[in-house]
Amino acid sequence: MLKKARIVTLEGVFNEKIYDERVSRSGCFLGNTVLEQVANQAKLSNAVVGVAGAGGIGGAVALGLARLGVRHIKIADPDSFEISNINRQFGASVNTVGRNKALVVAEEVHKLAGDVTIEVFPEGIQKHTADAFVENCDLVLDQMDFYSIGERYALHRAYRKSEKCKGMLASSVVGWGANIYKFEKDGLTLEDFYGIPEDVQMTPDLVDKLVKLQASYQPRFPSIPDIYGWMQDTGNVPILSIAPTASHYLILCRSTLMLCDLEGAPYSTPLPAMPKYYWFDGSTFDNGIYEFNGEWANPDEHRKHFNIA
Repeated sequence: MLKKARIVTLEGVFNEKIYDERVSRSGCFLGNTVLEQVANQAKLSNAVVGVAGAGGIGGAVALGLARLGVRHIKIADPDSFEISNINRQFGASVNTVGRNKALVVAEEVHKLAGDVTIEVFPEGIQKHTADAFVENCDLVLDQMDFYSIGERYALHRAYRKSEKCKGMLASSVVGWGANIYKFEKDGLTLEDFYGIPEDVQMTPDLVDKLVKLQASYQPRFPSIPDIYGWMQDTGNVPILSIAPTASHYLILCRSTLMLCDLEGAPYSTPLPAMPKYYWFDGSTFDNGIYEFNGEWANPDEHRKHFNIA
């Protein structure tokens, strides 16, 4: 018999006066009228958001949600901080190396104002705990490692079963840029998108396929062969320390719009569902809506700018 999920809860203590003051600078942009603004701040206050993955994107997003006024956050991650995480991951420092990422992030977020309740799943998303993680969530953010196929499938199945959850967002970074994409319950599933059995063993070809499926816009430099060579030599994935901040912004903007029911006309332009995604690159200012299709969106990017025949 499978064990229930181990959950560590940090309870928030609500002080209306402090809460209203700490979120007051955001309210102007949450609606067209004061009534709309107050109602939408209340939606944020009452929302439950699940952040699956507390690494370079998920940890800082959890902090951003708390700053927005979301007062109930779930965070899941089984990994511990390493020294190489310090370049980009919220909570990572020489003092937290070796500690569980989800617990450290939860502690830091809880210090913010003390009014956010945080449920921590320090063993991460597991096949038998995904339902418990998604339960009561209004929104789920999938920032799990791309190679955790079985666990991600379980998370997505739990999302699709949920009557309450409005949507699922995810983001990836490559080079100087970041993308954002959205899964809808009646749209393309992760299982169909990947087309990979959940118990498959990782191979170099499979890693290449997964990279192109989730991060398909090439950086202008260095070349893709050079990046893959770096990965082979180091056994790691290169991540520019500043790139995840673009993901934080994209995820937090879209999360706010969705939680406040502002995604769509006349308030905003909706993010198309998978397999489409939005991409922004801070080095080239390339941006727009593209589609994941297993191929590079810009296969000649390096060659044409560096005059390589």
